[in-house]
Amino acid sequence: MTPERIRRYDDERLYQPRIHSRRIRELHRISEETGEPMTVLVDQALQEFIERQSSDDNQIDSEAHGEEQDE
Repeated sequence: MTPERIRRYDDERLYQPRIHSRRIRELHRISEETGEPMTVLVDQALQEFIERQSSDDNQIDSEAHGEEQDE
């Protein structure tokens, strides 16, 4: 399996928060097991988290509009 690489040509060089060393150790272990670079794993995890949050927000918005229509 060839590790995926993250293209940086469109990177805006925004603030990059620090990650606790405990998470780095866990991430390194997963990276070793999967053969994927840690940057790719973090990028995938963040993408899934953001998509899930967006989905949750959309569901909350839909429910709120539904409640308003029932009144």
